[in-house]
Parts: sequence; C-alpha cells; structure tokens
Amino acid sequence: MGNLFAPAKPLKEIIRENQRLLKKSIRELEKEIRQLETNEKKLIADIKKSAKANQMSAVKIMARDLVRTRNFTTRFIEMKTHLNAVS
Repeated sequence: MGNLFAPAKPLKEIIRENQRLLKKSIRELEKEIRQLETNEKKLIADIKKSAKANQMSAVKIMARDLVRTRNFTTRFIEMKTHLNAVS
C-alpha cells in the first residue's frame, strides 16, 4: 500500500525506480562473481601448494570448497541472466 495522503507517483517514475533497482542488483551480483573468481584462483594456488607438500587431507577439504565456490559462481551468473531478462 502506498502513502494515503501523498499523490500517487506517475507510472514512468515507478518504472524508472524499478529499473534502477534491477541495475543495482545486477552490479552487486557482478561484484560477487568477481570476488568468487578471485577466491577460486587463490584456492587453486593453495591446492597446488598443499599437494606439493603432500597434505592430502587439506587438499580434499580445499577441493570441496573449490567445487562449492564454482557452484555459487554458476548460481550467481544464472541469477544475473534472470535479472537481465526482466529488465
């Protein structure tokens, strides 16, 4: 429900505000995707370092984290495409 005492907003203004919110959320998703990709690169380097040091239990844990990170990345990309389709 809108404000009862204020005049109603024009439709163009409402659409503009919604477009602005969609674009903002797309930018935030892109930022999260970039952060996940940098974390993925760091994780791969750590996995290689631990594998050379023959720490297989740590490698397994980091590999699981790597898979989880990749799944998050694909989910965020999917959400971004859904938002792009709406806007």
